Amino acid sequence: MRIMTKPKEDKNILHLIQQAGTLMLMNRNHIRNLGNITFDTIASHSFHVAIIAYCITRMEGRGHDEGLKAMNMGLMHDLAEARTGDNDFVSKNYTIMDEQRAEKDQFKDIKFGKDLLRETKEYNERKTKIAKCVKDADTVAQMYMEWTLSWQGNKLAEKWFKGDLKYRVPHLKTKSAKTLIKLIKTSDPQDWWWDEFVAKKGPNLKHLNG
Repeated sequence: MRIMTKPKEDKNILHLIQQAGTLMLMNRNHIRNLGNITFDTIASHSFHVAIIAYCITRMEGRGHDEGLKAMNMGLMHDLAEARTGDNDFVSKNYTIMDEQRAEKDQFKDIKFGKDLLRETKEYNERKTKIAKCVKDADTVAQMYMEWTLSWQGNKLAEKWFKGDLKYRVPHLKTKSAKTLIKLIKTSDPQDWWWDEFVAKKGPNLKHLNG
């Protein structure tokens, strides 16, 4: 059903868009522990989680529509941090972020806000299969970042990755997420293009051999 908006509501929608835009400017707070060579903002992290969430959902045997729902949930899962900020592992031991209040405030006075709030509520409750896939995607995205930084020589990121293999991977809810982590361990950040454009085409490549 088409939802017609009014001028006052249009401004509320703009404010929501502005909040989402701030996530492109917000470094994730783990930068203070991993150093300034980390490459992810909250926005880029959310994008990666969305793609991984779709993949895990499909790997778990779910259909395209459920995959799209997981993608949307992944894209939205940290939107509240536009208001609360991002707490890293250390901060979470001492602070409490009222993300539910932030989400309600973000979506209030927007007709379709209740639809978005329903998605974030499902993710936060972690009861449905889709929500569990998205949470696993969040972990995979985090570990992918650590693994990539470790290949760039970041010893702290390497330590984090090894720690997550021990403390986080056993608690993943899907076999598919565990499969992806195993593949990551035996790969490298350039494996996707090396495999497609070099290994599969053999040694007689014009661009390599002049």
